[in-house]
Amino acid sequence: MAAAATVRTLLATDDVTVGEFVCPPADGRWARENDIGEGFHVVFPWTPVHIARRAMPELVATPNHAVLYPPRLRFHRRHLTSEGDHCLFVVLGAEMCEQLGLRPGPAADPALTPTVWLAQRLLAAYLCRPGYDAAVAERLARQLVVTTLRPPPAAASGAGGSAVEHTKELMARSPGRLLPLERIAREAHYSRFHLLRAFHARTGYTMHQYHLHLRLRRSLGPLLAGVPVADIALELGFQGHSHFTSRFRRAFGETPSAVRAVAADHPALPDLVGRLLAA
Repeated sequence: MAAAATVRTLLATDDVTVGEFVCPPADGRWARENDIGEGFHVVFPWTPVHIARRAMPELVATPNHAVLYPPRLRFHRRHLTSEGDHCLFVVLGAEMCEQLGLRPGPAADPALTPTVWLAQRLLAAYLCRPGYDAAVAERLARQLVVTTLRPPPAAASGAGGSAVEHTKELMARSPGRLLPLERIAREAHYSRFHLLRAFHARTGYTMHQYHLHLRLRRSLGPLLAGVPVADIALELGFQGHSHFTSRFRRAFGETPSAVRAVAADHPALPDLVGRLLAA
């Protein structure tokens, strides 16, 4: 991975701009405050990153939630893995912000269903192919944002924010294995019972669900890159090819091999993305 961050614009219209952001650990952005820039940003993390946004609670951004940035928001980031920060982002035009009722102030970060997660990864794959249909791409990008933000996400509730974020960080650093609950609770300075309750209240997931979805969503990169399914399964702590395939299909509604085949078939991608967003 290169030492300098890259921003790649994949689609640009009056209503939405879609891009891919890659920031390796050696880039200077990690050492200074960042400005998100103009426009309301909806960010879909592909790697876990610690984010501290002004006037908002710090969080560990992972593929299980989208992260929302009002215009000109300033923030610091801290990398949690050697992959740094890698994400898909959508910048919304003023008219679309008005339609969705988005305001300049802080907003809660919505949980992403498995099908929405898969849809945004496949939309990115579609936009990286030459000759994509711009009208179709814009419709899918708008649908992605509407599906992600409606109904409006509820604010995180309950106490234990720092303990929950610490737990998320432990999971994100080692998605292929889950540390014993007793150890996680001890490091978070919480009882097992209170940590489990606080985690569900603030994330919308049980700890088991959160860890499972991290593993499944992490599989998308290697899967689309052609890594053998059996190797992906073992790397992410599944019992084998069939166990991974069963969990993948239950979450995404498609088998790993089917997703790989469609991703390689440019004309078939928009239909699958549309079905996933309508699920």
